Amino acid sequence: MKELIQIPLSKILLLMLIFAISLALIPVSAVSSDASQTPSVVIQEYKVTPAVLTAGEKGTLTVTLRSVSPGTKTSSITSGGDTASLTSPVIPYIDSVTFKSKDIRLLSGDSKFEGNIGPDQPVPITFYIEAPQRNGLYFPEVWIRVRDGQSLKFPVPVNVGTQLSVLRTPSLSLDSTFDSMVKPGTKVEGSVTIMNEGSSQADNIQVTVNGTAPAVIVSGISSFQIPRLAAGESVTKDLSLLIDKNIPAGLVEVPVRMNYALLDGSPVEQFGSIGLDVRGEAEIGITSVETTPVRVSEGEAFDLMIRVQNTGTGDAKSVSAEIDLPIEGAREAFVGKIKPGNDAPATFILEAAAGGDYTYTATISWTDDWGEHQLTRDLSLTVSKSDGSGTIIMVLFFVVIIGGGAFWYMRRKNESDEMV
Repeated sequence: MKELIQIPLSKILLLMLIFAISLALIPVSAVSSDASQTPSVVIQEYKVTPAVLTAGEKGTLTVTLRSVSPGTKTSSITSGGDTASLTSPVIPYIDSVTFKSKDIRLLSGDSKFEGNIGPDQPVPITFYIEAPQRNGLYFPEVWIRVRDGQSLKFPVPVNVGTQLSVLRTPSLSLDSTFDSMVKPGTKVEGSVTIMNEGSSQADNIQVTVNGTAPAVIVSGISSFQIPRLAAGESVTKDLSLLIDKNIPAGLVEVPVRMNYALLDGSPVEQFGSIGLDVRGEAEIGITSVETTPVRVSEGEAFDLMIRVQNTGTGDAKSVSAEIDLPIEGAREAFVGKIKPGNDAPATFILEAAAGGDYTYTATISWTDDWGEHQLTRDLSLTVSKSDGSGTIIMVLFFVVIIGGGAFWYMRRKNESDEMV
């Protein structure tokens, strides 16, 4: 038996004291951690090329890794009486990515990828494989080892020579028959058609038209039920929509929600919309007819003003006016654009006319989003006839002047004779 080495007690105490002092002098570092902050990764997607391998065929298997690390981690370092904090994101570090399978042969060797995966950074990894000699559906595994984190084993389906049908699911589509253009302040009639363009039946279909008040609302029933729609079938329902008068011109989308159930009862929600092209319509009217001067007399030039107003919901563009009065002068006037709720004058400068009553037609032309329009109105104008009173007054005036001159002349002559 070997002899035990004898160490004096005083030396042991001295060593323990030195160790305790050294611990007190070393800075203390503490890292706050949480199990929820454990870094990890997931397989975002995978792809086998070709999708169906033949027995013994070579192909590739690609998996795309993505980080799912939650949040950040905070490190606290204390030295003496001072404390410092450092916050950094939790980024997983990949030690290895390994392909495991008893049936599928790996030709390229395991992945050599090693390193960090940043947030939202996809990392594709490809394996070169060879299919087995027997047909079937195989599930090789991809092993991902994460340093100080949660590792992963992910099975990937590989189809070798089997005919697998695609999952059969319904898919609803929406079509509508409303006019391509609609006017504000009107009620429009149309229909919606719900079609199942998928490969299996949809059950308990609930269709809801969610009009946005006050722009567009449904007149009447806004929701209807369809018990079932087999693949390729469709159902058409009539629908009325009310368009608000003050809605601005432009494209309006009326949302439609379609809820239905799969064959296994799973609920599905799809969305569609009814597109409406709202175009304002101008409505032109004549509010007043005025002349300058107010009372037109025979032989006197004057101005005729017709005031035009737009009471519609759209701009009246290229507004012009024309009159057929049998009086010389400017009988056409260009107004321009009149916005809804506004008015503008059409002014005609006319020459003198003979006295009498005139009947004429005013024609207002304009365009809007719906095309060209015209408005005709029959109007009248009175030109006062001259009664000759002006001429009589002038004659009397001259008679008075001549008479006065003659009287003054005769008086002066008489005075001269008396003096002789």
